Amino acid sequence: MWAAQRCHYYVVNLLLQHGTDPLILDAAGYNILHLATIDGNSFLLVLLLHQNIPVDVADPQGHTSLMWAAYKGFPACVDLLLQWGANVNAIDEMGLTPLHWALVRGSQPCVQKIIEFGADRFASTSEGKTPATVANEMKSANVWYRALAEQGYDQDGHPKTLPLGLTSLVRSRTAMSRFFFLWPFLTLFIVISILSHFVIYIALPSALLVSFSMQWLAGLFSKWGPPDYRNMHKTPFLAGVFAGTLFWVGLRWLYAVLPTTFGSHPFFNIFFGVFYALTTYFYVLAMIEDPGYVPKLSSRNQQRAVIEQLFGLWKFDEDNFCVQCMIRKPLRSKHCRRCGRCVAKHDHHCPWINNCVGNNNLRHFFLYIVCMEVGVLAFIRLVVFHIEALPSPTSTECKIVSPAICGIIVRDPWTIILTIWTALQLIWVTMLVVVQLVQISRNQTTFENMKRHSFDHAAHSHHRPHEAHGAVAGGHMTASLNDAAAAGSSLKPKPHRPDGCLGRWKKLLGLDAFMATAQDGLADASSGRRRDRSNPFSRGIITNCRDFWCDPAPVFGKRNTGEAMLGGEVVNYTRMYDRPMQTIGRGGILYSGVSGGDDREV
Repeated sequence: MWAAQRCHYYVVNLLLQHGTDPLILDAAGYNILHLATIDGNSFLLVLLLHQNIPVDVADPQGHTSLMWAAYKGFPACVDLLLQWGANVNAIDEMGLTPLHWALVRGSQPCVQKIIEFGADRFASTSEGKTPATVANEMKSANVWYRALAEQGYDQDGHPKTLPLGLTSLVRSRTAMSRFFFLWPFLTLFIVISILSHFVIYIALPSALLVSFSMQWLAGLFSKWGPPDYRNMHKTPFLAGVFAGTLFWVGLRWLYAVLPTTFGSHPFFNIFFGVFYALTTYFYVLAMIEDPGYVPKLSSRNQQRAVIEQLFGLWKFDEDNFCVQCMIRKPLRSKHCRRCGRCVAKHDHHCPWINNCVGNNNLRHFFLYIVCMEVGVLAFIRLVVFHIEALPSPTSTECKIVSPAICGIIVRDPWTIILTIWTALQLIWVTMLVVVQLVQISRNQTTFENMKRHSFDHAAHSHHRPHEAHGAVAGGHMTASLNDAAAAGSSLKPKPHRPDGCLGRWKKLLGLDAFMATAQDGLADASSGRRRDRSNPFSRGIITNCRDFWCDPAPVFGKRNTGEAMLGGEVVNYTRMYDRPMQTIGRGGILYSGVSGGDDREV
C-alpha cells in the first residue's frame, strides 16, 4: 500500500508476484485498488485489474473505485474502470452513484463518460437528490447540461427527438458520415453560383451569408448526431470540402474547359487529366486505407503476459504501453484519439482525408498532395487558355473593377471563381509538400518533428484537498457536498483549451509543421550541424529517400500492415520494439540494423 500510494508499481508488481494479498484493507478500510484510484495512476490500475481484483469492491462507506475516480476527476481512470466492467449504477451507503460523485467534482469528461455507459440519469440518493439536484447544489449545472447534450439528451435528461422520424437517421453514424462528406459539395456549388451570377456588392455578402448558414446548419445536425461528431473537425466535413472541390473541378473541365482547349492544347489537357486521375486515386486510397493500425490482443491473458514482459524489461510506462489499447507500443507508434487505435509510424491525423497518416498510407498521402500540386497548376494554365479562346463580350458594365478585368471575368465567371478557390489550396498544399519532403529526407514523421518543438512537458498536477478527501471518506451526503463546496475553486479544474481557433487552423493548414521545419533549417544553417544526427532512424539523406521511394510495396495498391524499408532492409513497424543502435565512427555515424544486420557507415 505504501508502494501504491507513491506510484512505485514495480515494487507493487514484485510484491504481488511473491504472494501479497491485494485485498488486504488498511485502517480506513481501503484496499490497494482504492488507493491506486485515489492517486489517479492508470498504469497501476491496469496492473491491479489484471490480478483479478473485483472491480466493484467497496470501502466501508460503500464507495467503489469508479466512485473515487469520478469524484477525483480522473477521466482516464473512469474510462478504464468502465471498460473493465465497473457497475455504473453502484450506490454507496448514502445512495450516491458514480454520476453523483462526478457532479460533485464537476468534471465534464467524467460525467459524460459515465452517462455514455448507461448511468441512471434520475437515480435518487437516500435524501432524494437526483443528479440534477446535486449539479445545482455544487454549481456544476453547466457541466451536467453539456454532458447530457453531448450524449443526445435534453436538460431534463430525456432523449432528444426530431420530427418526421429523423432521430434514428441523424444518430446513425453511417448516415451522418455521408451527410457531412456530401454537404460541402452542395455548399460549394451554391456559393460559387451566387458569386458568378450577381454583382460583387450583392454576391459577396450573400455568399458569406449562405456559407455560414449552411455551416451552421451542419453544426446543428452534428449536435444531434453521434457523440464523436459533436465537433465539426471530427466529422468528414473537411474531407468533403476537398472532395467537393475535386468533383466540381473535374466536372467543369469536362463540360467547359476541355471542349474549348483540346484542339489547341491537347498535351495540357492530357497532362491535367492524368494528374487529376492520380490525385483522385491516391486521395481515395489514403482516405480508405488502413494507416497501419497496431493489432490488438484478443484476450486479457495475452494482455497480462505483455504487462509481465514489460515489467521484466523495465519498460512498463507510457512510452511502451498503451492503456487504451492494452498493447505494447511499437517504436514510432502513437495512439490516435480520433481513430481510437495505435498507428504504426504515426505521422499525423489528417482531417482533409478523415484518416490517420501512418506507415501504410504515408507514401500514398504524399503522392496525393504532389499530384494535386501539379494538377492545380495545370488546371490554372488550362483555364487561362480557355478564357483566351472565348469571345470578348460586346459590352460590359463594371462599377468596381476595371473594364479590362471585367471583360475577362464575364466570359466565364463560374470557372474563374472556381479556379481562384482551387488556387487558394496551393498555399497549404505547398507548405505540406515542403514539410513532407524534408521529413522524408530525415526519415522523420510529423509527430516526431512537432514533439521536439513542444516545450510544455510539465505534468498536470491533480489537486487533492484534504477537506474534500475527508468528506468522501466519511460517507455523509450533506457533509460531503458542503465540504466539497468549501474546498473552493481548487476542486473544480479549469477547462483546458490547448488550442484556440487560430491554433486549430494552423494545424489544419499545416502551418505549425511548416514553421517548425523552417526553424530547424535556420538552426542547422546557423550551427553548421545536421539535425538528423540525433535521429536513430535516419540513414542519411540518400538512403532515407531510397528507403521511401524504392520501397517494394506496390504504389498502386495496399502494402502489408507495418512493413517498410529501413536502411535497405524490410522491417515491420507494428512489431519494432528495440531502437536501432547508433555509434559515432571516424567516417560518420554507424547504424546497427534492427534485424541484426551488419553495421553500416554513413
